[in-house]
Amino acid sequence: MNVADPTYSEGSGQLALFKGVNTLRQKLGVGLLAQDAALDTAAQAHAVYLSAHSVAQHDQTPGSQHFYEATPLLRAQKAGIGDSQWVAEVVGAARGPNDREIGLGCIDQWYHTVYHLQSLVTNQESIGIGYSSIGALGLNHCVLDFGTSTATQPSPTPNGVPYGGGQQFDAETFVTVPADGDIGVQGGFNFAGESPNPAPDLPTPGRPLMVYANGALAEVLSVTAFKLVARNGAEMPARVLVSPAAKADGSAGVADEYLRNNAAFLLPLAPLADRETYTASFTGTRAGKPVSLSWTFRTAAPTTALR
Repeated sequence: MNVADPTYSEGSGQLALFKGVNTLRQKLGVGLLAQDAALDTAAQAHAVYLSAHSVAQHDQTPGSQHFYEATPLLRAQKAGIGDSQWVAEVVGAARGPNDREIGLGCIDQWYHTVYHLQSLVTNQESIGIGYSSIGALGLNHCVLDFGTSTATQPSPTPNGVPYGGGQQFDAETFVTVPADGDIGVQGGFNFAGESPNPAPDLPTPGRPLMVYANGALAEVLSVTAFKLVARNGAEMPARVLVSPAAKADGSAGVADEYLRNNAAFLLPLAPLADRETYTASFTGTRAGKPVSLSWTFRTAAPTTALR
């Protein structure tokens, strides 16, 4: 869908975050997000709370300094959204020379994770952005609140995006991250941008790879094989992460309670090599129908991170 120009100030962290999220979503074909003033209010209230308490979390404690409301949904409802709208949230914190670079730093963190990357590409329709001043730990906090209101199921959860409704791409389309032909891909996993940690037993995993499918009816994406191969033909040791529903369906991989039915990840056990061309391959099923994908990307030079 087309969206109006945002009202965030030029050079602000909010504008950098808005543009960064929509640039990614446009590239992947999952739909642009429109600015929502009520979600802006809710997200900003939470950014102020996080900065005051030097934490990165979704819930607030009643009675504490700068308390607004306990959950993302309740904060958004207090700010004025409708009772039937769903709300999901991601939070992060970063340092940088200016607000724009800090906003881009938060996007960079989320992009190189598992759960937060998944949250950036789901079927939400709107966005509100919070951006705090520097807190006690010298970090600025970034908060994104996502809204889904079109054709949604009733009874929204405290923090989530429904499978149905919102923006849905074609059922025959599969989104991959990194995308086919990407260059400058960061070779490592960004621990600073992810809590909980999807692989706490791995000291330095590599950059996660994602396959994301249409899940309008909570269709299950199951894995038969998910591999990553270097230019010389060597297969990278890796762990496949799938949803509990996929595992129950007989999928290969490890069940992860935070993954949506329509997502699967490959997590290399070690960082990917610099300036290397990799080929990823995926075979499996979506809603029982065969899926076969192959794509190629190139990692960055040692000091370069993808934004």
